[in-house]
Amino acid sequence: MTTEQEPKTHVFLKPCGCVSSLIIDKPERYEELGRLARYARSHGETYRSMETEDVRKMDWECPKHKK
Repeated sequence: MTTEQEPKTHVFLKPCGCVSSLIIDKPERYEELGRLARYARSHGETYRSMETEDVRKMDWECPKHKK
């Protein structure tokens, strides 16, 4: 039995800590990833490469913006 590992997820966070954008690491999405990276950099957002399962479990909103 082979276990296929899920691709990582590229996560962009706003300065407050809320998730701005997410994109799965797949070759067909690299052009979109480049656009997101340029946008994020110009708007002061931070970047993380994370395991997809960890992204599913994380808080997507900062404490300030949670309802």
